Amino acid sequence: MTNQAMEHFKSQVLLILSEIPSGEYISYGELAKQAGFPGYARQVGRLMKLLPKDTKLPWFRVVNSQRKISFAENTDAYVRQRTKLEDEGWVIVGNKLMINDLTNHK
Repeated sequence: MTNQAMEHFKSQVLLILSEIPSGEYISYGELAKQAGFPGYARQVGRLMKLLPKDTKLPWFRVVNSQRKISFAENTDAYVRQRTKLEDEGWVIVGNKLMINDLTNHK
């Protein structure tokens, strides 16, 4: 990917990420697809990993295609993501988002 294409990818992903409403989630692959780069789920993951820890972007709303938190359980990153998702009403069993009590997701 050229630098120009990479910048376009990054700006599109971050724009879409910024618009994900509270209580919703998106998969890495769907975020890549919506940004116009289907098949770039891993690159979305790398981009999320590079965000500053104090970012205001809702990085924690991005999960894998099985609706699971991708971080290893009980790591600091896992606990931060799980806590933020639970604060938005998600019920999480193990590392999988089950339902959202606040928005009645199934």
